[in-house]
Amino acid sequence: MKSACFVLLAVIYLVPAGAIWPGLFDRLSQRVDTLAERIGADIDSSLKQTINPVVEQLSNKAHNVRESLGIWNRPFSPLSSGHPNPVIPPNPNLANQNEGSNPFDLGLSPLFQSFFDSTPQREWWKGPNICIEREEIDESKRSNSTILTSTQRPTTTEADGVVVDDELVPEKSPKDDELKTRRKRQFSAHVRMSSCNDEGISYVCETKVRSNGIRKIYKTRYNCCYGTIREAGEFGCHAVELRSLQETVFALGGRSFLSLMAEAEVDPKFLNQNHTYFVPVDRSSPAPSDVANDVNTQNDMQEAAVKQDDGVRLRRQAATIMRMDVEPSDMSEVRTVVRGHMVPGIYLTSNFRDEQLLETENSQAKIRINMYNAPARIYTANCVRLVSTNNYAHQGVIHMLDGVMKPATKTIAQLLESEPHFSSFRKLLREQDSTLFSQPGQLTVFAPTDDAFAKLNPELRERLMKGQGCVHSVVEHHVLPNVICSTVIQGRARSTSLLGSSLLLERDLEGKLYVNGKLVITRDVVASNGVLHVIDGVLIPENARSFSQLLSSHNLTELARLVEAAGMAPMLDSLTNATLFAPNNYAIRAIPDEVKQSWMTNPEKLKQVLMYHLVQPGVRQAGLANNQMIETGLKGQSVRMNFYQSIPFFNASPLRASVQCGAVLRWEQDACNGNVHIIDRVMIPPENSITQWLANNRSFSIMTTLLKDTRLNEILNAEGTYTVLAPPDVAFYQMPEEVLSEITKDARKAANILKQHILPEHMCCSGFRGDWFTSNRRRTIDGSWVSLQRHLDGSLTAGDAHILACDQLALNGVIHVVDQVIMPKVNALPFLSGTRRLGLPGMELILNHGK
Repeated sequence: MKSACFVLLAVIYLVPAGAIWPGLFDRLSQRVDTLAERIGADIDSSLKQTINPVVEQLSNKAHNVRESLGIWNRPFSPLSSGHPNPVIPPNPNLANQNEGSNPFDLGLSPLFQSFFDSTPQREWWKGPNICIEREEIDESKRSNSTILTSTQRPTTTEADGVVVDDELVPEKSPKDDELKTRRKRQFSAHVRMSSCNDEGISYVCETKVRSNGIRKIYKTRYNCCYGTIREAGEFGCHAVELRSLQETVFALGGRSFLSLMAEAEVDPKFLNQNHTYFVPVDRSSPAPSDVANDVNTQNDMQEAAVKQDDGVRLRRQAATIMRMDVEPSDMSEVRTVVRGHMVPGIYLTSNFRDEQLLETENSQAKIRINMYNAPARIYTANCVRLVSTNNYAHQGVIHMLDGVMKPATKTIAQLLESEPHFSSFRKLLREQDSTLFSQPGQLTVFAPTDDAFAKLNPELRERLMKGQGCVHSVVEHHVLPNVICSTVIQGRARSTSLLGSSLLLERDLEGKLYVNGKLVITRDVVASNGVLHVIDGVLIPENARSFSQLLSSHNLTELARLVEAAGMAPMLDSLTNATLFAPNNYAIRAIPDEVKQSWMTNPEKLKQVLMYHLVQPGVRQAGLANNQMIETGLKGQSVRMNFYQSIPFFNASPLRASVQCGAVLRWEQDACNGNVHIIDRVMIPPENSITQWLANNRSFSIMTTLLKDTRLNEILNAEGTYTVLAPPDVAFYQMPEEVLSEITKDARKAANILKQHILPEHMCCSGFRGDWFTSNRRRTIDGSWVSLQRHLDGSLTAGDAHILACDQLALNGVIHVVDQVIMPKVNALPFLSGTRRLGLPGMELILNHGK
């Protein structure tokens, strides 16, 4: 009985572990027998009767849970961004994919799946007819070598991915040997990382080894052996009936290609060796214009009205695609095309890599393989879609194509040179001395024709032809860093050019393709280093626009009008490496009409104002600092840059910037010859110092007099920058008469009051904060503090005074007009003299500094 309890306890303990290893119920009996041997007693029939109901009850519970959660029976679908390069799930159309192998497949991890599903799960790659291919990659040399290919059934260790060099990764050993190996690894700095991935039609394990400077990757791939396939949920693979190449191609719908092979008299040796054949399917022929435009788009081909003999159609496509003046009866050219569809060696889709180049029996042409996720996996060969894959024959494997492949024998540069209607685009390439299109690569080029350049603004076209219009940016805006075939564009998608700019690719309901609104008139001209699409317009990126063009397209039309009135457009467009601080339309409309009218009647004055917004050399946000003075295009005048801190949790931006107290609304709109920073005010060049500004305004006569009496005007006229909170005369008259009389007679008392209004720094109104956890206190020139606050209603205060007018700029600082005189704080208790207040007004902590 003690043994029975012990075994029953072991059964209960092993139940959670079964959620981790599939096939728990198959292994329970084995574990019971093993446990019984260790105890040294046989399990009698009464003990088995005790255990079996437990196992049966667990199985029934799992079945009931599975039935109640039937809504989870649908497998999860992979998410996709539409980008061509990410790792893509296997094609659901493939018959040998294991998706749907289990009607209760939750799409979850084995932990949860095995908990709800008691069906024994077996790794299909451990079944029969599995071929193993091992590959060693030396990362230090970037060299690959196939170590071994076998047709034997993999061992458990192999199938778990432990296929590495025994010198670096010891095999499993008993416990004492394992501890010794672990210590050796620890002190020898051996690192091994292994991972496995079930790709449906193959199972791939990868082990990375890092040891004393050795960097290697060991890959083990498990595939169905040649001539075998795997059905959904099948353990291992089963053999299929192999037919001859001709019979298989005929059954798959490639009769026209067979006719061409016979007429071209293909060498029999190519039909008796292992090859991969890319065979076009038989379809109705499109009209000749559609053939030149897009021979690969399935919808266009189905809508074609002209029907011709399939053999004639293929010969005509071969001649048209190659753009050669040959007759359909010229079998030498057809033979070249046929051989270009034959690849020596066996290549299943599991062997494909994106941007892979396959050598063909036509020594002058290669086949470029691309894989896309749109959202299901799409394979293309020279931009022709594969519609049926992995079809076996005695002579090799066959992939069926949606059309005849274009032979990629020329580079993109050679294709452009061979066509006369690309002369303008070629001139741009020569202006920047570009060899990009003649080098090996994987590019997509949208090439505008000469007619497209003719549609450009004449001034812009002339600048481009002279190499003055940011030619480099324009060219890179037409190039994508990877191959994008037209067949994968469905609906709308975005891709990033070499320039880093975004291109919108879209297909309309009629099947027409557009790139940033420009029509693609010829698609998928395949080159050895990419693909070429011909468009009917020139793509001009934002940073290739001149200043005048940028102003017209960024809601800066009021500034553009002033630039035209001052006659400065040609000068601005001819600059290089310049920055324009551009007031937005609201800022210019806020200028009084009489002021703007005076500018219009005096273009020289207007030019001075505009030159005050121009900086050369250009500046960028990252290179600016607080209180930095930047020299402008107006001789002898500079603008001041300020940055004000904010609390990021309570403000949209942690750092607010201003130039001459105008807030920077948007940074760095790139133009061809510089950049534009958009601001919220028109910067007027200051002409007076602070004291001169006060003296020239009658409303500040009292403060002007007091500054002179207290000789504080000498401080304001000295070198430095200041912020003055200036109360007008009416604010002084609101003071008690005895106080006003006293300060006008006692210069010392007047100085104590005026010092409360002068800050030894440049503080614009944009620097006033309204955060809950800071009072934004600033020191005055006498060392006391004044709180500068921005309130919820938008009003601004300095201490108890309200700001009536902001940011009156002077040569040596800024003036804010306040509605009352700020009086010094008087301590109610004498021992609190020399105190410091912290916190919000009304919630202050008073610290006594002592005397």
